[in-house]
This record gives sequence, C-alpha cells and structure tokens, in this order.
Amino acid sequence: MNNEWDKYAENWDVDPTVEEYAKNAFSALLEKININDLTVLDFGCGTGALTQLMSPTVNSIVAIDPSSEMIKRLDTKKLNNVSAISDYLSKELVENLPELDKKFDLIVASSVCSFLPDYEATLSLLKSLLKEDGVFVQWDWLSNDDSSDMGLSEERVKQAFLENSFVNTQISSPFIMSSSKGKMPVLMATGKNT
Repeated sequence: MNNEWDKYAENWDVDPTVEEYAKNAFSALLEKININDLTVLDFGCGTGALTQLMSPTVNSIVAIDPSSEMIKRLDTKKLNNVSAISDYLSKELVENLPELDKKFDLIVASSVCSFLPDYEATLSLLKSLLKEDGVFVQWDWLSNDDSSDMGLSEERVKQAFLENSFVNTQISSPFIMSSSKGKMPVLMATGKNT
C-alpha cells in the first residue's frame, strides 16, 4: 500500500530534527508518566524514533503507521518487544487485528494528530483502545489558528479531549523546535481514560 509518507522514509532517521523531536517528546513524557512495564500503542510511529526510546523501559509496544516504508525502517531496528503494523487505524482494523485486541496502558501520538483527516473521530477510536486509567499523550505543532494547515490549537485539543471524556487533561508546550520557518512551539496534551 503506497502512502504519501513513503517517500520520506529513506532519509527520516538521518534528519537530526527527527531525533531531537523524539528525544524532547520522550523527556517530556518521562516527566509526566512512569512508563515502566506499560503496554503501549505508538500511533503514527513513523520509523520508530520514539518507539526506540520507550522500548527498553516498557513491557511491549504495538507501533502502527500507514507508511509501509516507515515500518520497514522500524523493523530494521529489531526491537524485540515491538510489534510493527503498516496500516491505517480504523474500527475494522481494531476489530480484526489480534494486536489491537488488548487494551493499552499508554497511547502516544507524536506529531501525528494534526495530519489526521478527522482528529476528533480518531481520538475517540484511540480512547476505546485504552485501559481504564490508561493515558493518551500527543505532541503536535502548536497553532494559534484552527484554520492553519500546520498544527493544532490548544482550544481545539481541549475541546476534543472534553468531547471524548478524558479526565485530568493537561496541555502544555514543553519544548520549542527551530526550523527554517523560525521557532515552532510544540503542544503536548495528556488525558486519562475513565
């Protein structure tokens, strides 16, 4: 299955900003959550930059991304507690894929949600995969404007978490990335399933 992200896979891991973003996200995650022995879903895992950082500490990770080329790169990392899946997350996939039968302690989505065609509906599906008291964490570019095609606004994320009945929601901007477009703040949102 071809995907628009396939063309980026070959050079993804050699881009220093990919590693920097993953390390910053991982550091921010560890400040909020003890990830020891958790079962994790890495939604939109790409080549697994964040997956690789979590792997030594967590129990297991199901890493999913629609780009088969990104998943091929992740597979070369030979992480023994990671199951990699190349597919789009959908209700049908959840119902038919054994790896998604169990519920997860933690679901992470690093720089993914702002690219989704329907962020709110996907968030609902992701929440259905969380255990009771499980936590969802996302990182995306912080946008001041919901009409922007780059990032998500704090208000939209707050509203989506509220609509999906997440509790203990926290939204922050734990780090800023530099790019050719200037300084780009990153939004981090966490919410607990009840």
